[in-house]
Amino acid sequence: MPVWSHSKIDENGNRYGSKLLTEHLKGVREKALANKFYNLNFKVVEQIDEILEALSCLHDLGKFTSYFQTYLLSPDEADYELKQHSGLGAFAAFNLFEKKSEELALLIWYLIKMHHSNLRNIDLVIEPANYTESYELEKFEAQCRSILNRKEFYSLFKSADELLRFRSADELYSVFKKCFKRNSRIERFFLVNYLFSLLIEADKLDASDSAIYIRKNINADLVNKRFGHPEFPSVPLHHMTQNNLRNYVRHQVVSHLQDPEILNKRIFTLAAPTGIGKTMTALDFMLGLRAKIKDKESYLPQIIYGLPFINIIEQALSEYEKTIGDSAKIMGHYQFADIFGRDKDIKGNIIDDEIKNYNQRQMEWDTWQGDIVITSFVQFFETLIGYRNKLLKKFHHLAGSLIILDEVQTLPIEKLPLIGAAISYLCKFLNARVLIMTATQPKLFQLMHRELDIETIEKRLQPIPLLLNADEVFACFNRTSIIPIEIDANSNEPTMDDEKFISVFKEKWNSMKSCLIVVNKVKRSIDIYNLICNLKNKDDFDNPILYLSTNITPRERRRRINWMKYKMKYKTKPILISTQVVEAGVDLDFDMGFRDLGPIDSIVQVAGRINRENEDARKGAPLYVVNFGDCRQIYGSSTDSKARQALSGIERIEEKDYKKVVETYFSQISENTLTDFRESREIFRAMSELRYDKPNKSNNERKTVSDFRIIENSYLGVSIFVEQPGDKIGTKARIAFQELHKDKIKKQLFDHLYKQAFNQRIIAVPSYIHNVFELEKEEKLSDNILWIKPDNALLFYDKITGFNRDKEPVHKAVIY
Repeated sequence: MPVWSHSKIDENGNRYGSKLLTEHLKGVREKALANKFYNLNFKVVEQIDEILEALSCLHDLGKFTSYFQTYLLSPDEADYELKQHSGLGAFAAFNLFEKKSEELALLIWYLIKMHHSNLRNIDLVIEPANYTESYELEKFEAQCRSILNRKEFYSLFKSADELLRFRSADELYSVFKKCFKRNSRIERFFLVNYLFSLLIEADKLDASDSAIYIRKNINADLVNKRFGHPEFPSVPLHHMTQNNLRNYVRHQVVSHLQDPEILNKRIFTLAAPTGIGKTMTALDFMLGLRAKIKDKESYLPQIIYGLPFINIIEQALSEYEKTIGDSAKIMGHYQFADIFGRDKDIKGNIIDDEIKNYNQRQMEWDTWQGDIVITSFVQFFETLIGYRNKLLKKFHHLAGSLIILDEVQTLPIEKLPLIGAAISYLCKFLNARVLIMTATQPKLFQLMHRELDIETIEKRLQPIPLLLNADEVFACFNRTSIIPIEIDANSNEPTMDDEKFISVFKEKWNSMKSCLIVVNKVKRSIDIYNLICNLKNKDDFDNPILYLSTNITPRERRRRINWMKYKMKYKTKPILISTQVVEAGVDLDFDMGFRDLGPIDSIVQVAGRINRENEDARKGAPLYVVNFGDCRQIYGSSTDSKARQALSGIERIEEKDYKKVVETYFSQISENTLTDFRESREIFRAMSELRYDKPNKSNNERKTVSDFRIIENSYLGVSIFVEQPGDKIGTKARIAFQELHKDKIKKQLFDHLYKQAFNQRIIAVPSYIHNVFELEKEEKLSDNILWIKPDNALLFYDKITGFNRDKEPVHKAVIY
């Protein structure tokens, strides 16, 4: 009788076996071995093939039982305890490797046991809650007796029967104590995650009949073809135009490709001013490096580009597509990405073939089956320092890859030691190459050395700056200047309130200038917006006034940014009131600005939205820094204190001095008496000890890898779907979501046609706001998504400023 690994349901609702188990196991083996990177630096590298053979062939060994076959074809008749299938293969793998290496035996046992789950602490897997050994032994023996088609079973391992021997929790824990608990090391974390990734990706690709993507050769000259070769006049730097400076920087960076030792280096840094073309410079360098790797090392690495914010990801994706075109497969992997791209007909209708291929498309997207992946910091770092099955599917793609990490100054400083260590060991064990790119370089590796007591011994892991004369390049710019207003180092009391700010605004601004105003809190941004609107009504100026924050939907944010870009091309002079959402990646160019006190690097980022094109008439354009007193609540007392110290008593900071000021600020804020780096130290230790996750952990228990987050939840927020009157697309997306939850439509149909539109109308709002309590009394879309209906939109959602945070609605006219 045939033994199946998976089943499907036909048009009549009948289940049938869809893939033979032996075919599946062979398919997993082929895919895992095909995806293995050839140049790893693990101590057990010579045994990797043997380990993958065992993982691939034994992970689903338990599916040979009659119990699992009943579950596949007649789930209503299944015994849900005895159909569990990871135990048989795990014990077989342990017994197979025990004499070779007890450490590897337990690792392989663990990987097979967990291949359908998130990773947990090994001791909790050995002896989980409510564990009863006599019951587990009885279950194991019943499964052994129920093995079907033993001829096929023996074809996997001739001595398969000998491998089917139960091992007690005491035996397993003894190995754990001897090999792991007394001998922790970070290499083991990368080995476990790498092997786990190869197994679960191969398993899921084969189960969904998804193919492994074969990477393409990419012309290393594509950036030159779009922008020309980076030639520039032989004149002093300070006499160059901004375009010539862009060419100069790109030329300096790519010239490193001529270094005969370039392939022996692993970590590169690029610190350069905003607006200098770092995105295309980094791509040019990486395409050249990729070509050299293909020539000398005979493989095509994947390029992975990590960015902090969705708007920057979408902007980078657009620029990459313009440069590379159809010569490579570029994937955008982030929250609002459309995995189907343009595969819809001109009416937006779903294509039947795409529905049939939904699982494959989803799996290809989840496992980064492409040449270039542009993704978020959340996806990248929570894969690198990860425990979740869903994310770890793509962990092994990091091996041998070319990684660009942009805007790293946005990373929380308390996490920098851990992130620096993870990057270093990624390059050490998996031979990745990383380019760390920013306008204001934080002390990533210095903090790693100091806080985690890690030394970079290998020369190849020492960071290589690609722009050697960065200080000289920074000194060429005088586009903007930072001007503090009443910043007091000796008092943490606010020196500015809303009404006083309007007086300062009137004094510094005139209607011939566009202006950007950035504050730290959404509530204050709304209040300032209302006051500026009142000022417009009173003084009768023509400048459009716009509002931007996470309080409005992503769809509306994008629309307003595009509107401003279009209008500013024709010399319209808008006033934009925003929060930190505008700091990076928003390609707008204002004449002047105001910024509430915050981290110095964030203030410099806002300055990067002013006089971006370096026009002579606007040289030294001002960014005024005021102190509403909100910095301490948003960024913490140490940031507030050091930011005030950096700006107090200073009349003006010119752009040429930004780099020096930011570096001094980072040195001060990095003092371990000011910033708490305990979490970095604790999670790094958890990685070394394979403490992945402990469910129901109390607050005073040791941290696990699962405690790592790039973005912490600073408040308990709620998700709200905003359906405004007349928004037909939004209404269709909402109805589709409701039908999905009632099982009236399939997930693939929702994802294909409605998911992106649905997500573009979601906002996150703090749960403590009064109107959230009121909205919770209304009908919800799901347990965790509230719903603003078209007929109550005026009460809960303002068309301009978004979710109404006041008890009573404030009605405003649209004035742009």
